Amino acid sequence: MINKVEKRKNAIINVAFIAMILGLIYIFFKYCFTITAPFLLSFFFAVLLQKPLRWLDKKTKRKCHTFWSIILVIISLLIILGPVITIISLIAKEVIGFASYLIGQLNDLPAFLATLEKEILDLLDFLPDGIYTTVSDTISDFFSRTINNFDLNSLGIDMKSITNGLTTGVSGIYSVVKNIPSALIAIVIGIVAWIFFTKDYNYIVNFIKLQLPEGKKNLLSEIKQIFSKTILKMIRAYGLIMFITFCELFLGLSILNLTGIMNNSYVVIIAVAIAIFDILPVAGSGGILIPWAVISLVLGNFSQAIGLIVIYIIISIIRQYIEPKIVGSSLGVHPIVTLAGLYFGLKLFGFLGMFIVPITIMAIKAFNDAGRIHLYNSPNRN
Repeated sequence: MINKVEKRKNAIINVAFIAMILGLIYIFFKYCFTITAPFLLSFFFAVLLQKPLRWLDKKTKRKCHTFWSIILVIISLLIILGPVITIISLIAKEVIGFASYLIGQLNDLPAFLATLEKEILDLLDFLPDGIYTTVSDTISDFFSRTINNFDLNSLGIDMKSITNGLTTGVSGIYSVVKNIPSALIAIVIGIVAWIFFTKDYNYIVNFIKLQLPEGKKNLLSEIKQIFSKTILKMIRAYGLIMFITFCELFLGLSILNLTGIMNNSYVVIIAVAIAIFDILPVAGSGGILIPWAVISLVLGNFSQAIGLIVIYIIISIIRQYIEPKIVGSSLGVHPIVTLAGLYFGLKLFGFLGMFIVPITIMAIKAFNDAGRIHLYNSPNRN
């Protein structure tokens, strides 16, 4: 009887502990992450600068430690900001042009619907005359009403406002950010904190270690190792997969353009968008390429439809081959858990939650596997 009571107490304690951990994680990402982001990012970048800083300290016998810390931060800022500003400006220009292109395609939708109606009626030509007449009249009536009533403005979409809004919005991002004091303060504080974290990294880490109990002295080192072995590995792996997918798409769409099968000048932005979409576990490149191929087929562009399907098949085959090799099975998070993380992340924190929650799950798994926390028992796979 006593054993049963103890087991129930332990079970209640474990459930309460898990609930407390999850509650703290939720509170942190919901209310504290944005506030602490400048310090978290600056500390992360400071960790990355420790190896070159130690090398410079060794060469100069630590006589210019503060100087080298500042120089490394400035060089890092130039390395980061230069390409980032260039890339953002190029992407903004492409996005504006691509948005105008999509708007033009939407305006051609009535012609597409008329073609689709003809294709459907041709497919149903095998039906008996009586049935075909009834079905064709219904389909024709539906498409006629849809085409005649088609008006983007009636749907609440003001195309002129969208175009003007995109143009002025993208071009005015810099001026908007510049006029937000809190954003500027966060950037300045983050850079200053980056310098201090880089310069006093050893002191800060030793100070934190001194506050920990005797059995937890190596906790920070273990956190760093676990983080580098799991989260960074996942980011690098999927970043590489995304880059490979982008190259496949860019090459495939460029070939379609060069051979005259397709005439589209927004290959780069399309390849980037599909590569990002492809990395999401619940999405995939087929979510864009297959509907695009179907639309091309309906419009009579059979060569483009075949080309898009071939690109999709190649991407899928290569993805299935390289993903296990690049990512490996070391992360060990079940797809159902990943899908649940994506769903709850989206519901709790919005779009960023789709990335934050799965990464948090992987971090929790890594700590549980390392024995630092004990939230669950892992079964053996047969």
